[in-house]
Amino acid sequence: MSILQFLNDNIGLITLIVGLSAIYLYLKQKSDSKRDIAKLILQEIRYAEQQIRNSGRGARGYSLSSRLLPTNSWDDNIHLFIKDMKETEMDMISEFYSQAAFIDYLIEERSKQKLNQKFSLRPITVGQQVTLPTAEDNPQQPQPTAQQIAQIIQEPNFNERITIDLLTDFSTKIEFLYNTPAAEKLRQLSERKWYQPF
Repeated sequence: MSILQFLNDNIGLITLIVGLSAIYLYLKQKSDSKRDIAKLILQEIRYAEQQIRNSGRGARGYSLSSRLLPTNSWDDNIHLFIKDMKETEMDMISEFYSQAAFIDYLIEERSKQKLNQKFSLRPITVGQQVTLPTAEDNPQQPQPTAQQIAQIIQEPNFNERITIDLLTDFSTKIEFLYNTPAAEKLRQLSERKWYQPF
């Protein structure tokens, strides 16, 4: 009996085997992708928490060149975990990502403020004469005292203080996730073996 005749005689069985193989490969690929994304989300959470700890929860300040979430895999892939996680666990992770993204926004604003401050101040060289507005320039406007001028020079402006206060405030309020049941569920998903497609 030739191979071609065997294939012709058993076309239904061969079609079934090929179909089942295709379904298995599809499910395995989906499972592998989900496992890799779970690992990536855990890494993002761990990295963000480490950055917050290194900043002393905002007290020591953040590096203006870095971000808590260089990537955000949770927002793009939350749909993959609907069947595996409770609503409260998903809410905890979403809240963490939302707060970390806002802290990133504040870090970016602080960086812009520092750049604006650096480029708006021109250096004064020794012997250079600096002229402050006087009463003759604008008699209607009260003139600042030397103490007020020193305070303006030494203190960050109003927007900078607000940004710094918000950074510290949000950094102290963000709840860490890495050692919670929500992260443990992601850890279990990320450690599934190749023979566990579901």
